[in-house]
Amino acid sequence: MKAEDFTMPLWLLGTIVVVGLAAIWLIMRVYGFDRPLVLTHDIAAEEFATDNPGLVPEDIHLAKSGQSALIHAGGSTYVLWVMGQDVATHNVARARVSEADTGLTLRLPDFAAPRVTLTLTEDEKARWKPMIEEAA
Repeated sequence: MKAEDFTMPLWLLGTIVVVGLAAIWLIMRVYGFDRPLVLTHDIAAEEFATDNPGLVPEDIHLAKSGQSALIHAGGSTYVLWVMGQDVATHNVARARVSEADTGLTLRLPDFAAPRVTLTLTEDEKARWKPMIEEAA
């Protein structure tokens, strides 16, 4: 037998790929994995502790959008933001902060996350900016 005897027709391969992708999309929609995580105090504390073992959040400031939090722990200030179903946390010790149309933009000394824009209300902007600048 030759290798050509075991080849799959292109139309069959295409059908399998399309059906597989559609099934993955459907499962993601049904189980809600296509919606971003919304932070609460408990979720923010749990996610922070997961990313920063040994640190206990002392003070948590949640954004009304539920997409970011400013956390004080261990004498430092950290920003936590949502990325889909996961979060990222960074110490704001060397961050540069500037105002954006939708909130604040942080420039972090991290090549993996050099800049993040936090969606904040005007009141939150006024409260968060001095806290971040003081920590930096």
